[in-house]
Amino acid sequence: QSLHLDLYGIGVCDQTGLVMAAALKENSTLQSLQLDLDDPSMGDQTGAAMAEAFKENSTLRSLHLDLRSTGVGDQTGVAMAAALKENSTLQSLHLDLYGIGVCDQTGLVMAAALKENSTLQSL
Repeated sequence: QSLHLDLYGIGVCDQTGLVMAAALKENSTLQSLQLDLDDPSMGDQTGAAMAEAFKENSTLRSLHLDLRSTGVGDQTGVAMAAALKENSTLQSLHLDLYGIGVCDQTGLVMAAALKENSTLQSL
């Protein structure tokens, strides 16, 4: 089961992002997800909720998450790193954070999380 949601240019704000994250958290069939978002009004509230969903989801094997041009920052980066530490099913990850407000803090915790994750085979 695969899903590609290209939501560029349609205005996905935190309200929509939170609903999507809640659905992903409960989903038990999706194995591959490509989610492309570009709305600057979507921020760390959605980013942290998405991270929590990926941490809890036990069926996703492949995740492509494009957060370019969103309003997410280090809070999302740190939450994603925590999710990677605990997720035991994700094998492939493409996380695009280009041009957003992440700094060294995200890089450091992401590196530590990758050391601990034993299932990722592709970045």
